[in-house]
Amino acid sequence: MLARVTRVPLPRWRADWPHAWLAPVLAAACWALALGSSTELATQRSLVFIGGPLVLLAGLHARLAEYLHGRARERLLPLPIAAGRHFAAAGRVHVRGLLLALGCGVAGVGLGVTAATGEPLRAALLAGDFVWLGALALLIEPAIPAVAAYAGRRFPEGHPIRQLQAQLGGGWTSAEATVHLYAPALGLGLATALALPGQLALALVEAGQRFAGVHAGMFVVPVVIGLAVRVAAPRVYGLGFFAAVAWLAEATRSLAGPPEPAPRPAWVARVGSPATRLLVTQWLRLTAVPRLRLALLLAWAAYLLLRQAPPSGPTIAVGLGLVALWLAPLQTLARQRRRNAATLAGLPLPAGLRAGGSPGLTLAIAGVPAGLVLVLLGRWVLLA
Repeated sequence: MLARVTRVPLPRWRADWPHAWLAPVLAAACWALALGSSTELATQRSLVFIGGPLVLLAGLHARLAEYLHGRARERLLPLPIAAGRHFAAAGRVHVRGLLLALGCGVAGVGLGVTAATGEPLRAALLAGDFVWLGALALLIEPAIPAVAAYAGRRFPEGHPIRQLQAQLGGGWTSAEATVHLYAPALGLGLATALALPGQLALALVEAGQRFAGVHAGMFVVPVVIGLAVRVAAPRVYGLGFFAAVAWLAEATRSLAGPPEPAPRPAWVARVGSPATRLLVTQWLRLTAVPRLRLALLLAWAAYLLLRQAPPSGPTIAVGLGLVALWLAPLQTLARQRRRNAATLAGLPLPAGLRAGGSPGLTLAIAGVPAGLVLVLLGRWVLLA
């Protein structure tokens, strides 16, 4: 009788960057705005070629983080788990992140080109260029953490890679972490270079050339190279995984500096109850550049109020991205609610505050974009 072996998936911990989806959304929104500013096919094709890699770059760190940066890799490192299983577990997160970036990019091309030209067919053809880039990125991007794992170890003095680490580090980080400064851009650059022949073949066929063997070769050769890179990636990753994760974790802690919280603004002392002040302080410290987010949102609303023409599709896309950027910290506060409840459980506070949340703060944050939308709707109703 044969025994059946069940392969249990590796555990995961919550990521330290819960708003990773925002970067490709905002990049695609800005891309749509740029594409909507021109009606020339050549200009739009150039913008697709330039903007496609930027959209992929915007979320690159977040979707590749589980390979080496993720907490699961560091916590499971001492256990006798093969590097290939770590690679496969991180690969699932990577694929989901890349599909999100591709969806944002296709939506950005569709909105921008359709708004400028009113031709959905042209938008679909230009979106095909970006999808082809995404297909090659799916093959090439796993090689980025693989190379980072291999070159992120400590090599003996005199070793060529050790000398390269010292020369390229420039004092910005430790020698072992130097590869993480260059591998993402070089990997995405390789994917872009491999996608270029296929994008050129698409442009030639769309211009009226008959599809021939040379055009097929412009698709097949890059795919063969990409498949070779993809097959080699887990093997290269396994050679350096166990050493590279430890060195990367040490470099990350060194760059983070001492665990000193940012000073609290003076105006927070005049806000509501102590529990509310705690949550406002938490929101400020856990949100990157909150004032800049608010300023961008208000500037977008002011621009729409002052212009005479109704908002276009790309303009609305940018606004939705800015609203998402402003509301994203609500997700962080929701994740902190359980910790807050444990801290406030023994204090003489109302039950709602001891639960760890603040409906007033949530309504205040959500009320900013809601109020702006009402003002803009009133403006356009009166104008009509």
